[in-house]
Amino acid sequence: MNNSSEEALNASNNNLSQCSPSERPPALEWLKTVVYLFIVVFAVFGNAFVIRTVYTRSGMKSATNYLIVNMAVGDLFMAIFNMIPTVVTMFRGNHSWASDGPFGKISCKMVIFSQATSMACSIITLSVLAFERYFAIISPLSKVASTARTRWLVAAIWVASFASASPMLYAAKVRLYKGVPYCFEDWAPAFDTKKAQAIYTIVAFVLLYAIPLLVIFILYLIIIVTVWERHIPGNTTLANVRLHNKAKKNVLKMLITVVVAFALCWFPIHLNLFLKDFTDLFPDPCGIPVWLQTTGLLFGHANSAVNCCIYVIFSQDFRNGFKDFIRPFIPKRSRSFLPKSARSRGTFETGRGAYKGRQKPTSFKTFEEASV
Repeated sequence: MNNSSEEALNASNNNLSQCSPSERPPALEWLKTVVYLFIVVFAVFGNAFVIRTVYTRSGMKSATNYLIVNMAVGDLFMAIFNMIPTVVTMFRGNHSWASDGPFGKISCKMVIFSQATSMACSIITLSVLAFERYFAIISPLSKVASTARTRWLVAAIWVASFASASPMLYAAKVRLYKGVPYCFEDWAPAFDTKKAQAIYTIVAFVLLYAIPLLVIFILYLIIIVTVWERHIPGNTTLANVRLHNKAKKNVLKMLITVVVAFALCWFPIHLNLFLKDFTDLFPDPCGIPVWLQTTGLLFGHANSAVNCCIYVIFSQDFRNGFKDFIRPFIPKRSRSFLPKSARSRGTFETGRGAYKGRQKPTSFKTFEEASV
């Protein structure tokens, strides 16, 4: 073992010896675990519902919805490979890892790698969605994002996500302190851990948070201005104006909410990393307090459960799909509060409003296929 490796290992053990988790009230630990467990369950079932709805309901197989499914898959990836192990470590009480054997080392890398992958997948998919909607507004008659092209886009998104998170496959390591294994980021012996952490923090923030959000903001601002100033073709009646205005408000709310939710949920983690790497508020060896780390993770992981709620709130098709999704789990006598789905009533939500009848209007696209 060379000198840099020995120094890194000694520093790691020093960190653990001086900053091992302190005793916290059991009630607080249980509350934290229950809240996290609720988020995990909601994320798993919520995103499974999104995937099932798009692939089972007619009229929802559009490029936009396939990208939404891609985000749901990324959130499921996060829930299974990152959030569930996090709940297990919380339940253990001392944030120690399962083991320092081959399984422990592989699982440590997978947990940290999956979080970085899912976050990258979400922001890249949001960026692709913004570009897809932007080009649909600029040239609405062109088939910018066909189903075939969307498949290639989804593949490219995952390749980029895996590539951006791949450094964590090296940096995530298990270290022992007093015979207890802990999983954390350690760039030794190939790199200086402190410098490498700072560089990775900057690169991840700039490429996977700041720049994408800036681009998305600009694109959606152009979309909002364009849609707001666009006039309805043909004879404009009061009913058409009301339907058009309602559709515009729904679109604006959905676009703003999805992006703002991501920005707010992942900001605490980026803030924690910057405070640790570039300020003296949390000097070594202790670094960021456990409660602050947990809070940041809680917000970041909550984004996986929030996304499916946004779709249900703003899309009638997803609301109807949710009713169909939960119907088998509800006793027949208690199903009276669940109205029949829009498919059976012949109600369709479009970019221009809701239409009722036995046949879907052919002159407009569905809400999910609409250019905005």
